[in-house]
Amino acid sequence: MDFLVEAIANIAPYIYAACGLLALFQLYRTWQARAERRQAVFSLERDKAIGDLYSIFLSALLMLVVMGVTYFASTTLRAAMNVAESSTLLAAPSVSLTPATESLSALIPTPTFTPEQPTATPTRSLPTPLPDTRQQARQPELVPTPTPQPPAVSPALCPDGRAAILSPGNGAIVSGVVSIVGTAQHDQFDFYKLEWAASGANQIFSYFDGAESPVVGGLLGNLNSSAWADGTYTIQLVVVDTSGNYPEPCRVTVTIQN
Repeated sequence: MDFLVEAIANIAPYIYAACGLLALFQLYRTWQARAERRQAVFSLERDKAIGDLYSIFLSALLMLVVMGVTYFASTTLRAAMNVAESSTLLAAPSVSLTPATESLSALIPTPTFTPEQPTATPTRSLPTPLPDTRQQARQPELVPTPTPQPPAVSPALCPDGRAAILSPGNGAIVSGVVSIVGTAQHDQFDFYKLEWAASGANQIFSYFDGAESPVVGGLLGNLNSSAWADGTYTIQLVVVDTSGNYPEPCRVTVTIQN
């Protein structure tokens, strides 16, 4: 039974193809029989055409039965057989050891692993070396040399926030080209200028940079300190309005070391 169902399932596509071709042929026969029936003159010819139609109808029924049996065998019966085979395999008893095997396994001892204990190695105590006082006496005592600390740099104290120098700060040591960063703005802004003067009682400021556009927290100008002698100088920022007046300048004291 299983072999028959498996064979039908394997050739099911060919059975469907044969039934389809036969159905096409029966449709052709039906069209031909109906044409003969319409063109029949005698009753004998008409009866023959009707008999052909009955035979075509019976052939169609037979093809439907064959296709139904094929479908049932290749799907339902095949699935039921697979389920039955799976149940049989699951229900099969497990293989147990025979008494001879059990006795043989009982006679063979199972080795047991025993970790080896580490052997204590005798240790020798080494004598503690004594300090060499003569070597210490020959070495001169090292005195740490103090590292010179750079002067403290503090931010500039500008009386008016519209004229402020942010960098360099008070007490900064500079050299080469120094960038002056800050703010220069006014409600009636006209221009700003950067000036320098040597530190002393009577300071005379000289112009070295400036612009006609306001700056907020940006580059105001550059100071080329390489052209000056080393020493302490004062830099001031002056913001001039359209009337020619200006708020109190912002001043910073720096030390030039080229």
